[in-house]
Amino acid sequence: MDNHFLFQPGEWLGNGQVSFSMSPDILHFRTRWVILEEGPSFYQGTQTVEIVDGDRIINVFEVTRNDPVAFAITLDNELLGTFAGQGVIEESTVAWEFREKGAFEGFEVYKKIDDTEYSMHAEYLSSDKTRTMIRGKIWKRVENVDYDDKL
Repeated sequence: MDNHFLFQPGEWLGNGQVSFSMSPDILHFRTRWVILEEGPSFYQGTQTVEIVDGDRIINVFEVTRNDPVAFAITLDNELLGTFAGQGVIEESTVAWEFREKGAFEGFEVYKKIDDTEYSMHAEYLSSDKTRTMIRGKIWKRVENVDYDDKL
């Protein structure tokens, strides 16, 4: 189960859409994950999210493997702050959640399509009870392929 993207040094690209419970708007995004192995069972992931024709957000994740099926995760977001959560690992899924009631709550689930691609679903609840829903996919960046993105 070490073969999930979160535990593989490298680069992953992706895209998808974001919707909100309080708005009919749907935003499209591109993303880039850069995963580094910082030590035994310790990984750092920098996720850049670019809303098409909009803002760019950078999230830094620190992941510590607890055992073969679980991990601790910390998210540092430039706007929201730093939050700690827990994750689980299954054969075809890697997922995590943050549960700081009233401050920051949410989860992300990545389902493996094959060794180079995942579908993803995430939901976050803001302090004003607005739910943000994110759907998309990520894929392993292939060397020598010219990707037409700004990330």
